[in-house]
Amino acid sequence: MLKTILATGLALSPLAASAQMVNAEDPERLAQIIRAEGYPVEVGTDNVGDPKITGKIRGTTFNVFFYDCTDNRNCLTLQFQAAYDVPNGISLERANQWNMDRRYASVYLDAEYDPFLEMDLNIDYDVTEENFLDNFLIWANVIGEFEDFINW
Repeated sequence: MLKTILATGLALSPLAASAQMVNAEDPERLAQIIRAEGYPVEVGTDNVGDPKITGKIRGTTFNVFFYDCTDNRNCLTLQFQAAYDVPNGISLERANQWNMDRRYASVYLDAEYDPFLEMDLNIDYDVTEENFLDNFLIWANVIGEFEDFINW
């Protein structure tokens, strides 16, 4: 029995070793993953000094805000966000329709009814690079869907 357990453990160890893990403690590594897919991004800081990644998808500026940070480091969660300045804004009913019909990202309106698209991601306790990339690609797809939705 012990030989079977050891053999199984040895057989699976290359799989575990091949999965590179990432978290919100290394903004530059997350930016590298995004860049490797051809998206131009820069790492900077937000207005309170926490890390922030800024880039473009389909010509639209987006930010990745880092939250639940300790002393502007060791962050736990991320929020993808894109803001749109839409002439005359969009209606609350239209925003609610998006939120009822779609998964992953929600839309909020500012005082001028301009939409903000947001998607949260908890990567505390690490995720694989593949999982982070998959979530980023979902975000990129959601931006395209939302821009079609508002006729951007």
